[in-house]
Amino acid sequence: MPKLIIHDNGQIIAKRYETGLSLLQIIQAEDLIVSAPCGGNGTCGKCKVKVKNKGFVNSCTYIPTDNLEVFLPTKSEALVLTHQSIYTLNLPLLPSTLALNSDSPVGLAIDIGTTSIVLYWIDLSNGNMIKNIGISNPQVKYGADVISRINFCSNKNAVSILQQKIIEAINFQVEDFVENEKISNKSIVKVSVTANTTMLHLLAGINPTPIALAPFKASFTDTQHYKAKNLSINIHQDGDVYLLPSISAYVGSDIVAGIASLVPDENIKIYLFIDIGTNGEMALVTPDNIYCCATAAGPAFEGANIFCGMGAFDGAISAFDKNGYKTIGDTKPVGICGSGLIDIIAYSLENEIISSDGNLINDFVVASQNDSGTGKDIVITPQDIREVQLAKSAICTGINILIKKAGLTYDDIDAVFLAGGFGNFMDPINALKIGLMPFELKNNIIPVGNTSGSGAKLHVINYKFMDLMYEVIKRSQLIELSTHPEFELEFAMNMYFNSIQFNTT
Repeated sequence: MPKLIIHDNGQIIAKRYETGLSLLQIIQAEDLIVSAPCGGNGTCGKCKVKVKNKGFVNSCTYIPTDNLEVFLPTKSEALVLTHQSIYTLNLPLLPSTLALNSDSPVGLAIDIGTTSIVLYWIDLSNGNMIKNIGISNPQVKYGADVISRINFCSNKNAVSILQQKIIEAINFQVEDFVENEKISNKSIVKVSVTANTTMLHLLAGINPTPIALAPFKASFTDTQHYKAKNLSINIHQDGDVYLLPSISAYVGSDIVAGIASLVPDENIKIYLFIDIGTNGEMALVTPDNIYCCATAAGPAFEGANIFCGMGAFDGAISAFDKNGYKTIGDTKPVGICGSGLIDIIAYSLENEIISSDGNLINDFVVASQNDSGTGKDIVITPQDIREVQLAKSAICTGINILIKKAGLTYDDIDAVFLAGGFGNFMDPINALKIGLMPFELKNNIIPVGNTSGSGAKLHVINYKFMDLMYEVIKRSQLIELSTHPEFELEFAMNMYFNSIQFNTT
């Protein structure tokens, strides 16, 4: 059997491998992570690894037969927003009975995104946050979006595999925390989890397949309560683990908790709440009702289906203007993340490199091969433009349909709250320029950070936060965009980029 040497973040692994498997399969068998947004079916080109004497190859389509040496991409902590905004609700500490019976009790709030996970450690003796950390979701190697992971669940034992990956990631952070804080695992007595509905199912070990099949019903949307021992989470084995409630198959507890965690100013009566993650979830909040929907928009802005796309990691081009690009970590560019993608397209539109209908004649070189960290040009392709048009049209269409459903106009919207890390790092003016949102809303855009994580933290310190979440659910009306009579026409019209020039100062 031929020999394989793998270099992974300073670690060297040597093994014999069986021929006939793809390099990606061989690497995954060692429980190592290589991003494969398409699930390894050869369509996204994101699973590149460096093979000695050969350069970069797509690991899912490369079938090795001889001895080889492979260098995996450097691991980086996901760039996710962890601070609260000025609009975040404050609740008093109301610890659980188990916390009251523990020495130095600690709670753990977890926001599980499709791409990233954020963990917050909270001192339950005073309600203060001890530590927070953002990491990559290890499930990404099985697909970039929820549909890819649901499709993976058609394979035998796939649900167990995805559940195991997420629990292993949590337990790794638990062990790191207790070692650094010099405390016992038993000191951690409560976990509150927010996530989209699919991620909640996978954490619970429940097959999410019904979510992707008509009539698109989740196996559960209500709160799920477990003991830690039932999920093999390595905290106090009688500790409580709460999966917080969702609205529907595609509007999860991340949105419910996010809305419930906000306390807008008195002059903000009607507002849009938009989370442009891997799923584009949004809500229009009025004094009486909450109209909500989900759009299949996110993968492009998370780097999937974009030729040089990547998540918000070191080396990602995160900003671009006439003076050039900026990368996360100030390293050589290796790809383009969502915020950089929006900037590049806005610049290209202003300079007539891209036409209003999305026509791009040749690849636009953002960074030359001499300047990049891959030895190849970092580019935007015509197909990338089409992917962005689909994504931005879905978001804008969702906004317009929600406003029409409520019988309102743009002038009635007091604020647009952009939630999540992407919303915080995105340049809102450039987002308006490409038509991600109606430009009539340009004066009302407010980034509010990781509201899903804020909601999880609030539930950790005070169980009565659950009442606020159920009040959000009670007021909510789900709008199914796919069956809405105006969706197709609205979507087609919003495919065009904004040709209207407006003053953004």
